[in-house]
Amino acid sequence: MKRIPGILLLALLCNAALMVPASAAPAGDVIQLAQQRFISLDKAVERVRRMVDGEVISAKTRYDNGRPVHYIKVYDRGRVRTFRVDAASGRIS
Repeated sequence: MKRIPGILLLALLCNAALMVPASAAPAGDVIQLAQQRFISLDKAVERVRRMVDGEVISAKTRYDNGRPVHYIKVYDRGRVRTFRVDAASGRIS
């Protein structure tokens, strides 16, 4: 039996690896699926607006322990209130 040179074997293995798809879904679909799992900042602001009759001062997203959390500041009845909306669950606190 003939021995296969190392460089040829490496080339064959690399070629075989390229034929295997990295994932079933294209990158755009993966991003879309990830966005559907979380509540957007705009939706979080709308939820808080429905809950409180006030003026939204600011809204931003931060990460707490790797999880996205929307912080929404609202001027309501002479005071500033900050609401936290968990982007994954939609829970407002």
